[in-house]
Amino acid sequence: MTTKVLIAEDEAVVALDIKHELESAGYTVVDQVANGRAAIEKTGELKPDVVLLDITMPGDLDGIQAAEQIGQRFGTPVIFVTAHSDEATLQRAKLSRPSGYVMKPFEPNELRANIEIALHRAKAARVVEEEEEEIEQLPEQLEAAELLGPDQYKLEGLRAVSLFEGVPARELSDLARSAVIQDVSAGEFLSMDGERPAFGFMVLSGRLAVIKSTPHGKELTLDLLIPGDCSGILRALEAKELDTSIRGQTDAKLLAIPTSQLQTLADRYPVVYRHITTELMRKVRRTNDLALGLAHSRVESRIVAALLALAPRFGRPSTSEDQTRIFLTRKELADLTGTTPETAIRVTKNLEREGLLDLTKPGVIKILSLKQLSGVIE
Repeated sequence: MTTKVLIAEDEAVVALDIKHELESAGYTVVDQVANGRAAIEKTGELKPDVVLLDITMPGDLDGIQAAEQIGQRFGTPVIFVTAHSDEATLQRAKLSRPSGYVMKPFEPNELRANIEIALHRAKAARVVEEEEEEIEQLPEQLEAAELLGPDQYKLEGLRAVSLFEGVPARELSDLARSAVIQDVSAGEFLSMDGERPAFGFMVLSGRLAVIKSTPHGKELTLDLLIPGDCSGILRALEAKELDTSIRGQTDAKLLAIPTSQLQTLADRYPVVYRHITTELMRKVRRTNDLALGLAHSRVESRIVAALLALAPRFGRPSTSEDQTRIFLTRKELADLTGTTPETAIRVTKNLEREGLLDLTKPGVIKILSLKQLSGVIE
């Protein structure tokens, strides 16, 4: 099956020249249009593999505006074929994230090379996107259990918690029957500081934030709780008063267990307390690593340190062992590092320009080299 190309060029002679070169190279030209709006319409209608766009075209949309809409609506690779090489035009064109930029008069080999590179990048991006798992998804075993009914779903959730290893199946079944599935909306407080939790919980999906309020009324995000995290169970079993709050950072689903039931089970099976000690040590190490990173006076160092601290727990594998993806918005990163969203955006964009991050997918911060990123603060 040949590659389908749509040509958007208002000069008929140039359009015919491009069409001839493409067909001679074995490509299929699905249509020729002369303005940006027609380019958008034909992209949706004909589903070309790549669109060749002139920047300056008649009508209410120029090539750059058309490229932005094509990318947002269809994700089709766009290559600019233009006579404009001034810096202002180049900078504006970059904002639409084109897959290529060919200057007129063009060399046929240069045009073909740009098309092949654009197709390769688009294919690679689709593969990565298909392999990605959203952080809000339930673990696979829980998804399967959910189809079997709420009791089995809750039981599988408890089995996924390392705290209950060694507890007889009958006891876990009883605990599951006393538990409930609870939905928490983004921004909703689950518990406040100074309160004794009436239930412990584990996160099934979504994400929660552990919040600390300062005497001046400022809120600091101390930790993030993701699917599988059982910090909520440790919280319910702590003897001392709590000085932090829990709030939904995204819409979340929890398995909530009455504190009295947890306490009875822990007293009956001392192995639970041994597991609690292990989990608390991990939690302290994790919090300490994050706190040490945030102790930097420079905001750039704090943001880099936070990303490195989150990577082992939040990171999802990428195409390289030295790369990882963190499902986190820059607003959430700002909350975690005690800075403003504008500053977090500025710093991460600088890191992207330096080739350390990839921010092309909303809500995902891709670290392109953990080793090089760590060198920023060493």
